[in-house]
Amino acid sequence: MKNINFTCPFCSLLCDDVQLEIKKNSFKPINSGCSLLVSSLKKKINDQFSRVNGKKTNISEAITELSLMIKESKSTLFTGMATDIKGTKAALNIIDKYKCIVDHFSGDSYSKNLKSMQETGGFFLTLSELKNRADTIIIFQSTGEELPRLFEKYIFPKKTINNLKKRKVIFIGTKVPKFFYKNKKIINFEFIKLDSINLLNFLSSIRNSINFETKEAKDKRILYLLDILKKTNYGSILWNASEFQNDISDVIINEINLLIQDLNKFTRFSGLSLSASDHVLTVNEVLLWQTGFPIRTSFANGFPTHDTNQFSTKKLIDNKEIDLVVWINSFNEKSIVINKKIKNVLIGIPSHPQKNNVDIFIPVGTPGLDHNSHLLRVDKVVSMPLKKIRNISLPSVDQILNKVKEGVTDDN
Repeated sequence: MKNINFTCPFCSLLCDDVQLEIKKNSFKPINSGCSLLVSSLKKKINDQFSRVNGKKTNISEAITELSLMIKESKSTLFTGMATDIKGTKAALNIIDKYKCIVDHFSGDSYSKNLKSMQETGGFFLTLSELKNRADTIIIFQSTGEELPRLFEKYIFPKKTINNLKKRKVIFIGTKVPKFFYKNKKIINFEFIKLDSINLLNFLSSIRNSINFETKEAKDKRILYLLDILKKTNYGSILWNASEFQNDISDVIINEINLLIQDLNKFTRFSGLSLSASDHVLTVNEVLLWQTGFPIRTSFANGFPTHDTNQFSTKKLIDNKEIDLVVWINSFNEKSIVINKKIKNVLIGIPSHPQKNNVDIFIPVGTPGLDHNSHLLRVDKVVSMPLKKIRNISLPSVDQILNKVKEGVTDDN
């Protein structure tokens, strides 16, 4: 039995302060009660078999079958894409060469942030600024479930570099995060209860009051918040697009980004989107480095074409606009959409509950657990190195996809 330092790969905070106790290839957190970390480490691996049509087979046969499928496919979608930098690069090599489409589990929420940034621009926040500099933090409808230690480490830290003494934390949304309730006796925060529609009106009223210096605002909550904003020296605004009402979430995000710009006319404010599940930021950044285009891009014409609506996973599968979908998930057991009228492939962790329901299943290890890796943090300013800690013979996503590409090339 021994203890090791560990950088956790299971969310985009990439916490590097974790200590694990290792005993017979099992792991127990010593200094972290993060529910996501604990549940992820407890997952049992009962078998490591690949499957073709639900029947166990060796990994070479599964790779050969997938290579043949890609060769014969007229339109292939790579989605899920819960992988690391090397896995994304390997997928992109196939996507580019064989004229596929790429999307991500978090495509719906992330594309709304992306579109807003393209339309309005933005002022962007790092986690270090959030933790050590922000004297006012406004959180719009973010429960923190995607980033379980966000509040503990960065909103209510025990220590800051410059010994920040006073901090205003205001949560605006429908339901206060569990962390706030559990710790309400030792933390200070304020809660303004608003659903998405009222939040949109609230944001518009604040912006009008700032831009037109109107004194007609009668809502005491608006007047109170305006007073706080004017006294702020270093402000931060956080939001999670996936938790807003879907049909108006893009408008809300635009208003948030425009509010941040308005606030920078008289003080300093910056923002951070918390829509970063399944390492969408890592995948998106690799796509930008390699092609200049983000997720929801097609290479069907021999060059990248980006369209957030046309290349949505749900739309492509529902309308059967593709004949093969390759799901990639090397971190968790998130459910995938299976349309029996098209071919379905899952490259995922061995415990995935849908491994018998797809045409091909290929098991892979988890980055930072079963092999060395690099992932981008939620604020996109750090590419974190992760080290293999588990002694198990599971291949990585990039190893599988490189073999698949070799198989397709050999067939040609």
